[in-house]
Amino acid sequence: MRSMIGEPRVVAAGRGASWWGEGWHIFAARIGMWIGIMIVYFVIALVISAVPYVGSIGHSLLTPVFMGGLMLACQAVERNESLRIGHLFEGFQGAHFVPLMIIGAVNIAVWIVIFLFGLAGIWGGFAMTSMSAMTDPSEMLRQSLGSISGVAVVGVIVIVTMLVIVAMLNWFAPALVVFRGVSALEAMKLSFLACLRNWVPFLIYGLIAIGIGIVGVIVVVVILAFVGVGAIAGGTTGGIMAFIGAMLLLFVVIVAMALIVGPIVIGSVYSSYKDTLDAEDPALGNPAYQ
Repeated sequence: MRSMIGEPRVVAAGRGASWWGEGWHIFAARIGMWIGIMIVYFVIALVISAVPYVGSIGHSLLTPVFMGGLMLACQAVERNESLRIGHLFEGFQGAHFVPLMIIGAVNIAVWIVIFLFGLAGIWGGFAMTSMSAMTDPSEMLRQSLGSISGVAVVGVIVIVTMLVIVAMLNWFAPALVVFRGVSALEAMKLSFLACLRNWVPFLIYGLIAIGIGIVGVIVVVVILAFVGVGAIAGGTTGGIMAFIGAMLLLFVVIVAMALIVGPIVIGSVYSSYKDTLDAEDPALGNPAYQ
């Protein structure tokens, strides 16, 4: 591995908003091809996830590999090169395939630890409640309900915290592997450090993401309201037809949002990588792409 930027840069808070804008420009430059790439990816993901027992594991292993290819796709668009469906599979090529797979394996291990930790916490809470209220069934029920609510609150906090940590570990990792030839663990460490040092722009980025999510919820609510109006106005038969039509419309809206927002998010990841971790000297790139 050649030299690369030693420490992540800290960028201005406003860059969190700029990443969305730059992600949009990457998407708008090749709209049709980006949508085609996302359709292919979603189909592959659905097929992999549908495999009994091992589908979810396979999907987790391969997600960083696909993400590495999508980072190369963003670079191609930025350089005004052709964007191809084949970019989606470039993470499977060359020496970086194994590190990308290792990132997926680390993610699986992390989630297993989180799951076991959650089970232990829940089991411990119930065990303590049972031991403290064995002589009074009503008191046992009351304490059990209290423990459930307490465990739920703590569980939500832990889950959200772990989701954020996993996202930080993965945000830049595929890009570091394909562009800089970094090992999997080093890439995840640098990714976490870059996100931690730039928590303010990422906060702005996250608030915009929440805003986009709210808009999506509003669209869904409007469609569901349309279902109710159609059902009331059309009677039984008309209501059924209105329901079916609205559900189809809802499906189309959700798919359309995924096909549009997905590439924008991918472009924003690439933009944030360039801001915080990309060395300006092109000679520092991954030798596999020189």
